[in-house]
Amino acid sequence: MSKIRLSHSGNNIVLVGHMGSGKTSIGKNLSKKINYKFIDTDKEIEDESKMTISEFFKENGEKDFRKFEERITKKILKDNKRSVIALGGGSFENDKTRSLILKDNFSIWLKCSLKTLSYRCNNLNTRPLLKGKNIRNEISKLDKIRKKNYMKSNLTVDVSRKTKSIIIQEIINNLKNE
Repeated sequence: MSKIRLSHSGNNIVLVGHMGSGKTSIGKNLSKKINYKFIDTDKEIEDESKMTISEFFKENGEKDFRKFEERITKKILKDNKRSVIALGGGSFENDKTRSLILKDNFSIWLKCSLKTLSYRCNNLNTRPLLKGKNIRNEISKLDKIRKKNYMKSNLTVDVSRKTKSIIIQEIINNLKNE
């Protein structure tokens, strides 16, 4: 197993990107490889709220979800070190969350082509922002809004048309040079 030493004061690795970019699957595998804890903020939100993300959206709306997401994410970042954290797709849009991540953690944007994202999200009913909508158009709209903030990440890794093992090795190589 690789031991990674980050040159900044915080040592969480935070994965950001669109839904379907692979934050959870890459995060789980990366954390094992570098012997870090893995945390999925969406799972933590579901555990804390006792609802799925879709149910939370349906019952409380996106505005309340984003407030709850901010609170849970802030707690996760404060209470954990040496963790790989998979952030919800829209969480990095929150100014407070983004500032906290960029200040004390190492963020990685898992950049993925819109074609690949559309394919991955097409058959999933768990994405509240895509329900009943043209998947490709919605992802394209979200990309136009979110890309400017994703680009602020410490590192960008293009995950389109790559295997998990290649993506993880690319991330580890970049972390070693950090």
